[in-house]
Amino acid sequence: MTLLTILPLVLVCAPSGLVRDRAPDADPRDDYDVLCYRLDLRVDPAEERLSGTVAVEVRVVAEHLGALVLDMRDALEPQAVVRPEQPLGPATSLAGERLRFRHDRDLLTCLLPEPLPRGERLTVAVRYSGMPTSVNGFDGFHWSRTPSGAPWISTSCQGLGAHYWWPCKASFYNPEDKQDRLFVNATVPAGLTAVSNGRLTGRETEEDGWETFHWRHDYPCETYSVCLNVAPYEVVADELSLPGIDHPVPFAYWVLPEHLERARVQFADVPRFLEVMSDAFGPWPFPESKVGLVETSFWGMEHSTAVAYGSSFPAWIAQHGGVDPYAERNRFFDYILIHEMAHEWWGNAVSAADWSDFWLHEGFATYAEGVYVERVQGREQADRFFTRQERFTHPKARLLGAPGSNSKQAYNSAIYSKGACVLNTLRYFVDDDDAWWRALRTFNLQYRYRNASTEDFRAVVEAETGRSWERFFDEWVRGAGQPRLEGWVALADGELQVRVSNPEREGTSFHVPLDLAWKEGEVARRRRVMLEPGDNRLDLPVGPAARELAIEHLDRVLGPHQVAVH
Repeated sequence: MTLLTILPLVLVCAPSGLVRDRAPDADPRDDYDVLCYRLDLRVDPAEERLSGTVAVEVRVVAEHLGALVLDMRDALEPQAVVRPEQPLGPATSLAGERLRFRHDRDLLTCLLPEPLPRGERLTVAVRYSGMPTSVNGFDGFHWSRTPSGAPWISTSCQGLGAHYWWPCKASFYNPEDKQDRLFVNATVPAGLTAVSNGRLTGRETEEDGWETFHWRHDYPCETYSVCLNVAPYEVVADELSLPGIDHPVPFAYWVLPEHLERARVQFADVPRFLEVMSDAFGPWPFPESKVGLVETSFWGMEHSTAVAYGSSFPAWIAQHGGVDPYAERNRFFDYILIHEMAHEWWGNAVSAADWSDFWLHEGFATYAEGVYVERVQGREQADRFFTRQERFTHPKARLLGAPGSNSKQAYNSAIYSKGACVLNTLRYFVDDDDAWWRALRTFNLQYRYRNASTEDFRAVVEAETGRSWERFFDEWVRGAGQPRLEGWVALADGELQVRVSNPEREGTSFHVPLDLAWKEGEVARRRRVMLEPGDNRLDLPVGPAARELAIEHLDRVLGPHQVAVH
């Protein structure tokens, strides 16, 4: 492990003219693009203290860069900032020129002796320490204990920002800037294991009773998806042959010794899940890293290639006749296992360009749950799954957030349930499953390791279906609320009669397809009627022997509809 050793802390104010030609409301974090992070960390469970050095390599994208501004919570103490002489690597020296800095209002400003022009690369290393804690049972830096009393440490910071425990350009504010690669060198007391993102490249036992674990993740990811887990873990390691990948992919899970047998039972579902997601959305996104699960003291989180799992091992409970405390959430599957791993495709591989599009993470991951149900248990069960999701969707909910929101401001329950139901509804509108699955795979593969917007998704759907979906997105994605159809349909006097009310909801007028099926003799007929906003009174000619009228799959359209067949 390479730690930074330089002179004591010096706090200064920025000299005038260092940051030039800036509008008063401009964000200095927009002046650079992150290329690499390296975290050299020492975790002391006895003192509950985190210390070490974080180095960041960036490329200047502004005309000039006079200061590198990072996010860093005021509870963390910066002790020194330098500009390393060597290019940043997983174990290169971080010694170099000492820089002046200031730490104020959760921002760390690293002052450069002279501005750098656009295109220049810069590496800055920050030595710091602190005692970050958990904010609640989910958020924060968790200093916990295993059932046997051993240290058990884990992180979860989507709602707080990664800068809660390490200095960075936090995706909490800037989701659009994902680094290209990540190195984590974590030093912990001997007997404990440190698990992070990517693949383990080595471990070193030191003479003073500490051990360092070296991790490397050569893929972009959001900073909240960077994690640190420390415990006396048992590891089960294997390799998987996955669709679309020409070599075996490492698969490993780290669990407490007390729960090893539970994990063997529960995680037997993982290969099938990976096959389903790979078929639906494209091959496993991180084949040069791993498929990884890590047991944590909190419920779960989508940390890239080290998914946090703190759920109940429901398959093991079912085998042993126990009571699952999360039985309601685990009705169709192990919720945490399936949802958080689905984020490897939606959130980790493809990330929102702005938090107003948070549903591209949570809505798509929740929709992926339904895809898993459909592929494993059948479409009828998937219909039940999405009907249940509607119960979690407030009738006045709006899917998109305000542009420029941070992660906490944009977070709400609608991005899960309404997001999933809107995707299920869009599939119903498209009415062409080949085109639908092409669109989802194309969207994931086209924006993999990048950031995307709702408009990007719409463009892909339009390209794959050959149709405009602007009105659908205006109503169902950008609009508030959901339709509520009421009325009836009937066969009478040689006509198909439609009497359905479709009033405006929460200022949004919806167009809703209604699929009707009937028989004329032994011939099956089907017709899609597009219900306009307001009252719909339609009389459509049918054959004189028309009978057995039915409404097809209206439950696949978001909304509490009450349309009867008379």
